[in-house]
Amino acid sequence: MKYGYYIRAAYKYPAIRDLAVRAERYGFDSVHVNDHLIGFDPERKQPYLEAIALMSAIAAMTQQVKIGHIVLANSYRNPALTAKIISSIDHISDGRALCWVGAGWYKEEYEAYGYPFPSAKQRVDELEESLIIFKKLFTETVTNFHGQFWILKNCKNFPKPIQQPWPPIVIGASKKRLTTIACRDADGINLPDSSISILKTRIRFITSQLEKYNRDPEQFEISTFNDITLIKTQDELDAIVDQKIQQAKRQNEDRTKEQILQNSFIGYVNDVIDKMREMEECNVKRMVIQVHGSPSIKDPLQLFHDKIMR
Repeated sequence: MKYGYYIRAAYKYPAIRDLAVRAERYGFDSVHVNDHLIGFDPERKQPYLEAIALMSAIAAMTQQVKIGHIVLANSYRNPALTAKIISSIDHISDGRALCWVGAGWYKEEYEAYGYPFPSAKQRVDELEESLIIFKKLFTETVTNFHGQFWILKNCKNFPKPIQQPWPPIVIGASKKRLTTIACRDADGINLPDSSISILKTRIRFITSQLEKYNRDPEQFEISTFNDITLIKTQDELDAIVDQKIQQAKRQNEDRTKEQILQNSFIGYVNDVIDKMREMEECNVKRMVIQVHGSPSIKDPLQLFHDKIMR
C-alpha cells in the first residue's frame, strides 16, 4: 500500500509547507491538496490558497514525495493549459507530478468566480475530451484538435514532462459514467471518502469495467481518499461514534454504532490496520489520508507513522 497525505489540513502556507516536508520525511509517497477557490466555512473566509500555485511551491520545497491534487477541477482551466501546468510541475519537481483531475462540482464556487456551471453530463463530457487533449500535449510535437468544447491550432507543449509517456492521469470519480471513462482512458481512479461497504461495491464495478476494456488491473491504480481517526480509550471511541450518530441525524440519516465502527476508519491502531488490509485485499494501491486523533493523542500523524506505516 502506498500512502498519500492531504496537506490542506492546514490553511496557511508555512503550516502546509511544514506538513508536506514532514509527510516526505515519514515516507509518504505523495502529498495532495484539493482544488478550491473558496472554503466551506459558513462565511467562506477560510484562507484557501490556489492549488496550482501552492503545489508548485511544495514541489520546490521537497525532494522525493510526489506532488498531486485531489483533484483538479477540469472546468477551471483550459485542458491545454492544464497539460502545460502539469508538465511544468513535473520539471520543477524533477519528475514527481501527478495529474489527478475531476469534473468539478462546487456550484457556489463556479458562480462566485464567474464560471458557467453546466449540467453534470456536460462537465463529464468536457473531462472526457480533456483526457484526449492531455495525452496529445504530453506526447505530440504539434497538436491540432477540433472537439466539441476546445479547438487547438498548432499547439506545442515544450518541454515535455520528464515522466514518460506522461505523469499518471487519475480521475476522481464516484458515479458510474465517470468511473467507466476512468477505467477506459486513465491510469487510475480516486474514490472519495465513503463507507468501507460503499467503497467495496465501487471497486467491484471498477474491476468489471477494467475487464470490459481489457485493462491490466496491475497497471491501473485504485486509490481512496479517507479520514482516519485514532483513539486510545473506549470512552474516547464512544464519544466520537456518538458525534457521528448525531451528525447523521442532522442530515436525516440513521446510523448505528455498529455501522459506523464497521464502515469508518475510526478506532484503535489495530482496528485501523485491519480495515486498511481490507482495502488492500480489494486491490486499493494508494490511500490518500488525513489523520486525526482523540484528545489523549498528542500527535496522531506520528502515531500513524510509528504504528501503522512501519
